[in-house]
Amino acid sequence: MNPPAKISLDETPIRRAPLRGVSSPPPECPGASFSLPSSSPWSALIDAKLKGDRQIQRLTARVQELAALLAATEERARQALAQDLHDETGAALTIANLALARAGHWLPADAPAALDDALHQARAALAEVSETSHRIVEGLHAPTFAAGLGAELLNWIESFQARTTLAVTFVCAQDAHLDRLSDDMSLALFRVAQEALGNVARHAGATRANVTLDADNDAITLTVEDDGIGISTAARRKSGRFGLSGMRARCESLCGSLRVVAAKPAGTIVRARLPWAAARPALFAVGVMSA
Repeated sequence: MNPPAKISLDETPIRRAPLRGVSSPPPECPGASFSLPSSSPWSALIDAKLKGDRQIQRLTARVQELAALLAATEERARQALAQDLHDETGAALTIANLALARAGHWLPADAPAALDDALHQARAALAEVSETSHRIVEGLHAPTFAAGLGAELLNWIESFQARTTLAVTFVCAQDAHLDRLSDDMSLALFRVAQEALGNVARHAGATRANVTLDADNDAITLTVEDDGIGISTAARRKSGRFGLSGMRARCESLCGSLRVVAAKPAGTIVRARLPWAAARPALFAVGVMSA
């Protein structure tokens, strides 16, 4: 019987054939760093991805900057209008009221009763206009939030209910951490609540509205929900309608978001969400804006 033949094995490492159009990676060496050749398609893809990410970051920062500018401009306009109403309109109403009072004293004793009634109606109308102007000025002025957002919202909602037929409930979660809010965040949420409830009173045909403040580890959320006729999808897409652009700008300037969705079975839900990361020094403070 013949002895088994000896088989010799070639222990030379197997070399992989390079893929067509793709450069082979360098051999692995202990302690050596790995890098792609500049001519590699993978390197080009990575560079393009990094470039795209940087561009997105720049555009996002620019959007936030423009949103902050829009929100600050709107707040300045509010303060200017409030000042004009207080100074000019208020003075004119006072003069008109005094003139009517003097006219009443000048009426002869035998003046027709209808004339006295007309003067009384004119004075009553002026008093109503003066009260409305005063209320508008109060609504335009930025609160100081010395007592906190919750207290300011509650006071405004009570005043809002007194002059409308809308029943509004306000619920603030005990763990909402309102003390963590910056003045910017408080003002943004306050204005969103004002605008949303104003829309409900003017357009929704609602009987009730609910306002809630809630928070989690990442953000604080304001929700305004009503039982009215709702808002169409087309109207929601037109951001200039119902003050949506201003509300959205305030939220986006603080890295937040604003959503307007249909409620079930009827009505509208406006939800503003601001991250706690936005709690930074005030951008829209009255002192800064008036400078």
